[in-house]
Amino acid sequence: MRKFGLAAHLIVQAMNTLPSTPDGPQPAADAGENAPCWQLRRRCALTPGQLLLSYAALVAFSITIALFFGWHGVWMIPLWCLLEITVAGALYLFYMVHAADGEQISFGPDGHLAIEVVRGMNTAHYRMNPAWARLERSGVRMERLWLCCSPQRVEVATQLASGQKRRVEREIRLALAARRAGAPVQAP
Repeated sequence: MRKFGLAAHLIVQAMNTLPSTPDGPQPAADAGENAPCWQLRRRCALTPGQLLLSYAALVAFSITIALFFGWHGVWMIPLWCLLEITVAGALYLFYMVHAADGEQISFGPDGHLAIEVVRGMNTAHYRMNPAWARLERSGVRMERLWLCCSPQRVEVATQLASGQKRRVEREIRLALAARRAGAPVQAP
């Protein structure tokens, strides 16, 4: 059981670190109608179809092993294979639910800062006045990034590496400063 837990952890870790496109890192802000928009999402290594195909291969292999040993009277192996398929299915489901986790930060047409936060099946929308919005860092090594405006405090860039977080922080700070100064904000 311990080996399976370690193997599942390594698979999920590898799936979270591999890029989904061969183009390399994407820019933090996408230009759209001259207003910056930051898509801060996890880079998934497998498409949903590939993930389901890999799970189907695992199930087919486990069922083959289970049937062979069950046919020869060793009933402990089919039970173990059933447990393995169930645990792997739960891990795959957890991964699929959280594959789209992340944040989208943009300036709305009315000038407000719009933040959409996706965590699993939950989506939250926040609006902040850019004149009062600010970025804060917290955590033991100052690795957490928060967008704050009066009582609201929203953690952003949760799915990014520290280097990407610094780049996004710099871009958002510049965009907020430009909004406060009244200058039109250009996408970086």
